[in-house]
Amino acid sequence: MTKSEAESTMIRRQTPAATVMVARQPIFDRARRLHGYELLYRGGQLDHADITNGDHATAHVVTAALMDIGLDRIVARETAYINVTHDFLVSGAALNLPPERVVLEILEDVVVDDALVKSVRQLALMGYRLALDDFVLAPSRQPLLEWATVIKLDVLALSSSELASHVQQLAPLGVKLLAEKVETDAQYEALLDLGCDYFQGYFFARPNIVTGSRLPANRLATLRLLSTVHDPATTIEQVTELVAQDPALSYRLMRFINSAAVGLPKRVTSIHRAVLYIGLDAVKRWVSLTALAQTDHKHAELLVLTLTRARMMEQLSALLPENDAGTAFTVGLFSTLDAFMDQPLAKVVKQLPLGSEVTAALLRGEGRYGRVLRCVIDYEVGRWATACNAASDLFPERLASLYPDAVEWARGAMFAAH
Repeated sequence: MTKSEAESTMIRRQTPAATVMVARQPIFDRARRLHGYELLYRGGQLDHADITNGDHATAHVVTAALMDIGLDRIVARETAYINVTHDFLVSGAALNLPPERVVLEILEDVVVDDALVKSVRQLALMGYRLALDDFVLAPSRQPLLEWATVIKLDVLALSSSELASHVQQLAPLGVKLLAEKVETDAQYEALLDLGCDYFQGYFFARPNIVTGSRLPANRLATLRLLSTVHDPATTIEQVTELVAQDPALSYRLMRFINSAAVGLPKRVTSIHRAVLYIGLDAVKRWVSLTALAQTDHKHAELLVLTLTRARMMEQLSALLPENDAGTAFTVGLFSTLDAFMDQPLAKVVKQLPLGSEVTAALLRGEGRYGRVLRCVIDYEVGRWATACNAASDLFPERLASLYPDAVEWARGAMFAAH
C-alpha cells in the first residue's frame, strides 16, 4: 500500500461516513439507445424527490456527482443532465462542472432576467450544453432559445395539439427535442412520428438510486476556510494549510482532482499540488459549494444571514481608515458561530486563534469592530434609528443601499466566491 493510499484509508477509518443518494433516470434516443441520465436529488431515505430548496438540491447533486460518488460511477461514460437554478448559473458555480460531460438543465421556474441571459450566453460560448426543462412557448422564455441545445417537452402537461405546435415551431431552430414523462407505448410512437429526438419517462425506466458515502465535514473548519478565501490578501499556501487540517475536505478535494471529470494525465497525491492545480478562484467556488451542500435547510439560511452580516461589516469598515476590511469580515462571519456549533459563543471562540480585538468585538461588542457589528445587527432586526445613530460616521445613508447588495452577494457566495 502506498503512502497516499494509507492516508486515504486512515481518513475513512477515522471519519464516520454518511449515506449520499442521487437518483438517475435514463434518456433514450429514437433507436432506444441510451443517450444519458438525468440526475435527481434524493434526501434522507427517500425514494422520491423532496425538494424545498432548489439551490440546496442542485448543490447536493453536484457535490455527489463530482466528489462523493463520482460522475463515472453514476453515469459511466454517458451524459449527465443536471437541474440548475438561477443562482447556480449566475454565480459561476456551473464552472465546477466539466462541459463535455454534462447538460445544464434550466428549470421551468427559473426567473429569466438580464443576469441569467448573460450567464447562459457565456456558458454556451464556453462549450456548455443547455436544456430548457418543461418548456412552454412564452415571451419570457424566448431569450434562452438562442443558446439552448435541448428542449424538454412535458408530455403530460401539453395536449396533443399543443405538442404538435411546439415541435413544429421549435424543430427549425436546430435544437434537440426531448419528450419527458412518456408513460405508454402509444405516446412513444406518436412522439416518434412528431419528430422528437430523445425520450424519458416511466415507459422506459423509473429513476433508480445510486448511493455513496459522504464524509461529514467540519463546520468550524469550513467557516474558517470561508473567512480565509474571502480575504483579498489570502495566499494559496494559507488555503492549502486550512484544507489539510480537515480530513473530510481533504478527501473530497483529492477525489475531485483525481476524477475523470478533471482528466489529469497523472494522479495528484498531495493537497498542495491539488490546490495549485485548480487555482485560488476555483478553490473559492469549491469551498462555497461544499459549505452549502453540507448544511441542512436551517443552516443554509443561517449561512446566508452570516455572509450578509460579514459583507456588511466589510463594506462599512472600508469607509473607516482605522479599520481593516478583512478583519471586519471575519468578525461578521464568526458572530453566529454559537448557532452553527450549538455551543455558547465564548466556548467556540476559545477554540479559534483570534486576536484580543476580534474576541472583544464578538463577545462584548467592544472596540472599533464591535461598534460596527452592533450597528449591523441593529439594522438586521429593524432598529434602524439605533443603527444609524451608532454609525454616524459610517455614512448612515448608505446602510439602506449596502444591505440589499450584501444579501445578493451572500446568496451568490453560497455557490461561488469571486
